Amino acid sequence: MKIQYRVHNSVTISNFLPVKAGVFQSECKKFELLLATTKDSKLGTVLSPKLIWRESTRPEVGFSVDHLELELTDLPTGNGFKMFQHGYQSWSIARKVESTDTDRPPLLSFLHYSQENVYSKNESKVGKFISEYLTLLYNQENQNGVLYAPLEAGEFGTKFEVVFGNEGNVTSVKVIYDIHCLPDLRPNAKLNISKIKVLFFKGSPETKLLKYFEELGKKEGPTNLPKKVPTGWCSWYYYYTNIDQKTILDNLTKVRELNLPFEFFQIDDGYQKEIGDWLIPNEKFPGGMRILADEIKRVGLKPGIWLAPFLVRKKSEFFRKYPEAILKDQNGKPVPALYNPLWGRGYTYALDITHPTALAYIEKVFTTIVKEWGYPYLKLDFLYAGLLPGDVYNKTLSPQARYQNALELIRKIVGKNTFLLGCGAPMLPSIGFFDGMRISCDVAPFWNPERIRIFLKDRNALCTKKALINDITRSSMHRHLWLNDPDCLLVRKKKNKMNEAQTKLMASVMAVSGGMLLVSDDLTKLETDRLDLLKKAFQLNRECQAYTPIPIGIFENEFPLALYNPGGYLGIWNPTEEEKTVRINLPPGVKTKAPFLDFWTGTRVDLQPVDGGFETTLPAFGSVVVSV
Repeated sequence: MKIQYRVHNSVTISNFLPVKAGVFQSECKKFELLLATTKDSKLGTVLSPKLIWRESTRPEVGFSVDHLELELTDLPTGNGFKMFQHGYQSWSIARKVESTDTDRPPLLSFLHYSQENVYSKNESKVGKFISEYLTLLYNQENQNGVLYAPLEAGEFGTKFEVVFGNEGNVTSVKVIYDIHCLPDLRPNAKLNISKIKVLFFKGSPETKLLKYFEELGKKEGPTNLPKKVPTGWCSWYYYYTNIDQKTILDNLTKVRELNLPFEFFQIDDGYQKEIGDWLIPNEKFPGGMRILADEIKRVGLKPGIWLAPFLVRKKSEFFRKYPEAILKDQNGKPVPALYNPLWGRGYTYALDITHPTALAYIEKVFTTIVKEWGYPYLKLDFLYAGLLPGDVYNKTLSPQARYQNALELIRKIVGKNTFLLGCGAPMLPSIGFFDGMRISCDVAPFWNPERIRIFLKDRNALCTKKALINDITRSSMHRHLWLNDPDCLLVRKKKNKMNEAQTKLMASVMAVSGGMLLVSDDLTKLETDRLDLLKKAFQLNRECQAYTPIPIGIFENEFPLALYNPGGYLGIWNPTEEEKTVRINLPPGVKTKAPFLDFWTGTRVDLQPVDGGFETTLPAFGSVVVSV
C-alpha cells in the first residue's frame, strides 16, 4: 500500500507500514491510513479506508496528492479466471477479457485522454489490467466469482488493478483512488475514501452485476426517473454538422406525416457559431434557436438541443474575452481536450470549471437555453473534459469533485423537470445528476471499426459493433442509475454500409434493452420497408422500457449473444460473418413456454432445450426476439 504525492514536479512515493491492526503509517510520516473491515451477509466484505494528515502544519506550497493505492487481501483461489473490464466513460469499452490478453490503450495520446481515464497509466503487459470503478472476476468452469466495487461515488476516482498469473490465477488486486489535488489537509484532518465491497459468489455473474447497480442506484441514483423513456429523432448520424434551419423543419414536418411515435426532436451539433459560443447561432439558423423550439412544440413534440458545455475553441468569443477561464497546464498553455476535424484545424480546449468566470458563463448558457429558448431536453457531450489535469483555480477539488460540483450547478439552474442526457461522461461521478446516460461509443453507418482505428489499437473505436457490446454489458444500469441511452438507431439504406441483417440486429439490441430510442436518419428519404422496421422497433421498445434487462453470457463472448428483458422478451443474435449455432443459458428463475415466435417476422423460432438453456442456429448477423 502506498501514496504518491508531489511538491511542484518532485514526486514522492511513500509506502504504508503496519502500526497495529487496521492502522498503517507512511514511511514519510506525513500520513496515517485507517482500514476498517466489516462483513455483511448481503454486501460481502466492506473495506472502509480513512486517510489522516499527521503533520502538525498544513502542506507546503506546491504540495498535491496524486493517488492512494491499497492492496486487497481477499483474492479468489484457483486457476481459469476471466475478468469483466469496465470502461471509464460513456465511450470506453466494457467487456470480458482473458487473463492472457494485454491491456493496451490507443496508440495516440489524444485518443487515450478523450476516451479513457487520463489518470490511468496502462502498462500494456500481458495479464495486468485496469478496470475503472468496478470489476468482476469469474471462473466459468466452477461458476465461482468475485465482485470488487465502490459503495458510493465519493470525492475521488476509483479503479482496480488486477494481475493474473500464467494459469488464470489472480495474484493481485489493488484499489486505486485518483486524488490529484491538494485536499484540505489540516493537522489530523481525515479524508473519507469510498468504501469498497468485495463479494464472493457462486452462480450468475450477470445477476450480481444487476444487484450491484440496484444497490448503488438506491444510494446515489436519481429518484424521479420518468416512466416513459425518451423516443424521437436526432440530427447527428445523417447530417453530422451539416444541418441548417430548413433541414430541421423538413424532418419535423415528416415526423407528423409518417405518424411516428416520437416525444422528442433533438437538434445536434452544427447550429452554434463556434464551439464554446453556445448562445450565438451560425448563419444557417437565421431565425435563431428559440423559433425552432417553438415550432417543435407547435407540432406536439418536445425540443432538444446538443451542447458540449466544458469545451471551447480558440476562435470563440469566449476564448478571446476570458482566457483566464481556460484550463491551462503548469506552463500556462491551454490543455488540449479533443482533436475533431469536423470543427476545423487544431485542438479544442477545456474550461477550468472551478473558475468563477467559467461557472458564471455556464449559468448564463443553461439559463438562456432552458428558460429563454425553451428547450426541456439537453444532451451534454464531451463531459470528460471537466476532469482533465491542469492548473485549476480551486486546487482543493479533485477532478471528480470539480466535475460533480459543476453538474450540481447545472442541475440547479435547469431544474428537475429538464431532461439531462450525459455523453462522453465519466460514469460513476455522473450518477444522480442525469436522467439519461449514453452507455456506449457512437454508432456509425458501418459495423466494424475503420482500418485506421484498428491500426491505432483503438479498442473504443466508434462503430455499431462496439456500441452494441456496451449496450448489452451495461444494460443493467437502466432504471437503476439512469435511463440508458444505447445511442441512435440507423435504419436507412442510403449512406449506410450496414446490411439488412446488421441493421435488424442493431434494432433488436436497442429495443430489447428498453433504453432511450432515437432514430437518426433523413426522414424525408426513408425507404418504406425500413420505415416498417423502425415502427416495429418503437413498438418493441415500448413493451420493454419499464424494465431493467439482464445480459446473458458476458464471460462467454466479448459480444454477448443474448439479452433478457423482464417485460417478457428474449433477444438472441449471431454477431459474426458466418452461420452459427448459438447456445445460451437463461438468468436464474426465468421460465419459458413454447412455441417461440419471432417478434419481427411472426414465424416460429426453433429453440432447442439444452442443459437448462437453449440453442438455435442463426445466419450471419442473424437475430431473433422471442416472447418468453
